[in-house]
Amino acid sequence: MPGDAVAAAVRAGMDEALRHAAPDLHAQVPAACWREGWWVHWQPAGDGANVVQYLARYVRRTAITDERLVAADDTAVTFRYRDSATQEKKACTLDADEFMRRYLQHVPPPGQRRVRYFGWLHPAAQRRRLKVETLLAVVIVVQAKAAAPPPWHLRCPHCGAFALVKTGNLARAPPACTR
Repeated sequence: MPGDAVAAAVRAGMDEALRHAAPDLHAQVPAACWREGWWVHWQPAGDGANVVQYLARYVRRTAITDERLVAADDTAVTFRYRDSATQEKKACTLDADEFMRRYLQHVPPPGQRRVRYFGWLHPAAQRRRLKVETLLAVVIVVQAKAAAPPPWHLRCPHCGAFALVKTGNLARAPPACTR
């Protein structure tokens, strides 16, 4: 999907929802915020299972487990790995210095965490995040007090408890043929 179209749909939906739910709060938002472009960053990740599997290796575990080490001595290290192109299990023998160089690339420097947060979750964005969270809390409170639900308000068809917000329809590509 085109990023500009998604960003425009999110911006328009937020503008409309805030204007409808809390007009006085909407008036406090600078007009340039609604005119300037909003940016989204994404890249295709399939169904997400591969991304989670890839990232999980680096969150709690070390770069290589003891089970994958086949042999090690003062001059060389042999370990098992799976070739990502063919999915075959193979063995690799490296000089001890090269193995240590590759291994140490996965060790974070002192004072840094293994999982780093960027953008919205970055610690430096705390003030911005608090402003937006406060803004969203006010919108939710105003929505709860509204007598009649606005036209974009939908209820979950399964449980009826969670509120869903429809910001617009996006064009969808036909499913890819796997034959």
